[in-house]
Amino acid sequence: MHAVFKYNPSMHNVVQVGEGDYNSCRVSGPSRTYTSGNDHIQLVRGGKAFFICSRPGHCQQGMKIAVTA
Repeated sequence: MHAVFKYNPSMHNVVQVGEGDYNSCRVSGPSRTYTSGNDHIQLVRGGKAFFICSRPGHCQQGMKIAVTA
């Protein structure tokens, strides 16, 4: 199972973060950043994954998603 993110890479990115960083819209530790605009991310079955856009203000405006696989 995987998630697919399609976006304009000159305007956005996708950062996989922990739940705390997801809730606070910040990237505080080592995180995987995707920038292709067509990202295919493997998910762990039965687990949760958290993603945000780390561009200034984007997460705070709702560009974040929590996924349960």
